[in-house]
Amino acid sequence: MYELISKNKRKSWVVFFAMGLLLLVLGGLIGLLFDSNPQSGRGIMTGIIIATVLWGIQSLIAITNGAKIVLRGMNAKPITQHEDAVLYNVIEELTLVSGLPLPEIYIIDTPALNAFAAGTSPKKSLVAITRGLREKLTRQEMQAVMAHEMSHIYNRDVMYMTFASVMMCTIVIISDLLMRSFIWGSGKKISKEGNGAAQLIIIVAVILLAILAPLFAQMFYFSLSRKREYLADTMAVNFTHDPVSLADALSKISGDTEKFDPGKMAAAMCIDKPKLKSHKGSLFSTHPPIQKRIAILRAMSLGTDYNSYCAAYAEVMGKNDLPKHK
Repeated sequence: MYELISKNKRKSWVVFFAMGLLLLVLGGLIGLLFDSNPQSGRGIMTGIIIATVLWGIQSLIAITNGAKIVLRGMNAKPITQHEDAVLYNVIEELTLVSGLPLPEIYIIDTPALNAFAAGTSPKKSLVAITRGLREKLTRQEMQAVMAHEMSHIYNRDVMYMTFASVMMCTIVIISDLLMRSFIWGSGKKISKEGNGAAQLIIIVAVILLAILAPLFAQMFYFSLSRKREYLADTMAVNFTHDPVSLADALSKISGDTEKFDPGKMAAAMCIDKPKLKSHKGSLFSTHPPIQKRIAILRAMSLGTDYNSYCAAYAEVMGKNDLPKHK
C-alpha cells in the first residue's frame, strides 16, 4: 500500500508543478505586456517574481492557518469528548489503527450531509462532519466516513489540496487583475505605446491566457481531487474492513438535496461534491461519480485489501487504470 501512496504523491507533484508552470507563464506574459522595453527581458522576470511572491504569501497563510481558514463562514464548532463521546471515540479508534495523531474534530451546523478533512500536516489537521450527516449515520457508517477522511490525512492529500488550492486562487487573482486592467483602459494605453503587430500579438496572447488560465487551473485542481477519492475509499476499507458501511453512508449522502457551500477550497476536500446545483461529471468535477464508488464498495466480496478493491473497480468501471500493487 505504501508504494501506491508514493505513486499517487508523484502524480500529484506532476499536477502541482503543471499549475506552477501555468502561474509563472501567466506572470511572465503580464510582465512582458507592461514592459516598455520587452527586449530587455526585465518585464518577464518582474512578472514571474511578483506571481511567485503572491503565491508565497498565500502559501504562508495556508501553512500557518490553512485548516482554520477552510472553516470560516461554515458555522463550525470544535467538539470535545464530553460533548460527543461516540464521535470522539470513533476518531480515537482510527488514530490507533492508522498511527496518526488525533486531529481536531468539528461539527458544522447544517442539515446537509457531508464531511471533510483539512490541514497542512498530520499534526496540524482537522476532520469535520455536518450535523445532518452526524444524525443520519449509524456508528459503523460514521466510522467508515471518518476513516475516509482520516485516509486523506494519512495520504497527505489535505496538504497537496491546500497548496494546490492556494495556487489556483493565485492564478485566478492574477487573471482577474489583468482583465480588470483592460476594462479600466490600461490595455488600450499599452496597445498605443507598443510596437505594432508584435505588441498586438502579446496582448492577444495574454488576454487568452488570462481567460483560459483559471479554467486550466481548476481542471488540474479538480483532477487532483478526483484521483484521490478512490485511494481514500480503499484506505478507509483497509482501516475498518467494512466496505458495506462506507457504501451505505455514501448512499445516504448521494440522496441529500440540502444546499451546502463550504467554498472552493473545501469543496474538493469533502467526501462528496457539495450540493450547490445540479452537476454532471466532467473535467471540472471535484469528485468521481458517487454511484460508481458505491458500486465498487458493494462489489468487494473477495476481501478488503487493495487488490480486492482493484478487482471490484475493474468489474464496475470496465477497466482498471488504478496504480498496480506490486
